[in-house]
Amino acid sequence: MVKETSQLTEKEALSIYAKMMHTLDSSEFESFLSEDFTYSSQKVLTDMSSKDEFIEYIRPKLETIKKTNSSVYAELGVCPAYGHADCLIMAQGDKSNLLGVAYASVDKGKISGISLCIVPTLDLAERSGIYPGLQLN
Repeated sequence: MVKETSQLTEKEALSIYAKMMHTLDSSEFESFLSEDFTYSSQKVLTDMSSKDEFIEYIRPKLETIKKTNSSVYAELGVCPAYGHADCLIMAQGDKSNLLGVAYASVDKGKISGISLCIVPTLDLAERSGIYPGLQLN
């Protein structure tokens, strides 16, 4: 059952982002982005401020992850901060190699932003064990 996009929640937006990171395919995620989508990371100085700019960035990044065969883990969780509660707990290489949390913003049924954060610290995050789209071996 496909959910009406006007009812998209932040948790669903995070699930779609996690699925993209696990399948290394951005097409479904791209279809949910607002035109003025923003992408920010506390590890990077400059934010991206459009859907097109993000797509130009994410497609090669996903290809690089494919080529290097590097495992990415995006686990649904809860870590209240910045006006959000639901988050993704991000790890790479191993599920215990935690890198940060991601928060999603939703506006008018579209994903309007993703923010990757290293603050708050990951020990404050409540983990779920749910990795949307991840095929476990």
